[in-house]
Amino acid sequence: MKRFPPLLLLACAAFPLASALSSYTSIPVALGSLELLAKLPGEIVESSGLEMAGSPGQYWTHNDAGNLPILYKVNEQGKLLSQTQIQDVSNNDWEDLAQDNKGYLYIGDVGNNKNERQDLKIYKVAPKQGFKVQTIKFRYQDQPTGKVEKELRNFDCEGFFWHNNKLYLLSKDRGQKRTSKLYELSDQAGTHTAKLVSKTQISGEVTSADVSPDGSKMAVLTYGKLYLYPIKKGSNQFFSQKPQIITLPKAGKSEAILFKDNKTLVMSNEEGDLFQYAL
Repeated sequence: MKRFPPLLLLACAAFPLASALSSYTSIPVALGSLELLAKLPGEIVESSGLEMAGSPGQYWTHNDAGNLPILYKVNEQGKLLSQTQIQDVSNNDWEDLAQDNKGYLYIGDVGNNKNERQDLKIYKVAPKQGFKVQTIKFRYQDQPTGKVEKELRNFDCEGFFWHNNKLYLLSKDRGQKRTSKLYELSDQAGTHTAKLVSKTQISGEVTSADVSPDGSKMAVLTYGKLYLYPIKKGSNQFFSQKPQIITLPKAGKSEAILFKDNKTLVMSNEEGDLFQYAL
């Protein structure tokens, strides 16, 4: 397993704004190292989501937009263990995976590069029931119905997670590349509105997100950086605490992140690398 040099941790101070937008200043501090676990199989041309696949060291992943609607199971040695095509759905723009406490997988067909999609959906899949699918259709609370001006394009999403019986989606700011909005959504099949909960300043575009198994922290991934937010118990204000910011100079175009356990993160990138990072 290849190890990279120590990473950079940015200890942050928060300054709340009247608009409920949080911003941060940072001071660099040395921290840890990034470990390359394996190269992903050739069938996985652009890993865009990661989730636990039951057994330790095994993960679900999938390809990005325009590929077949397939879930791939891989291990930490980069071996392809299985591939399952999800029936009666398409991969318009699959961007991330989540999992609840009952074993349901959530596949986010939520990519919205031009911010014009009106057919956003999340597939709720039951691996223990033959990959039976339910569909969660939704729109954002503040989403316009027509064309969105380029500088206002903040209705794309590449990162979401399940927490306390709700789904939480983080926007990817394609307009000004500095603000991520947090939305809360029902985890039940049907047609819903994603409620705007809060927003924060993030340097860059969010590509994935996850919450630790004990619910104590949220990880937010961008190209080259990892944000770690402490979570207040029972709260959905995930941006309310000061984040730690870790630079990831050797992680490539990282597109997926997962808490393997409360102290270990697993990541994948467009180049086909599978990484591990110990907190």
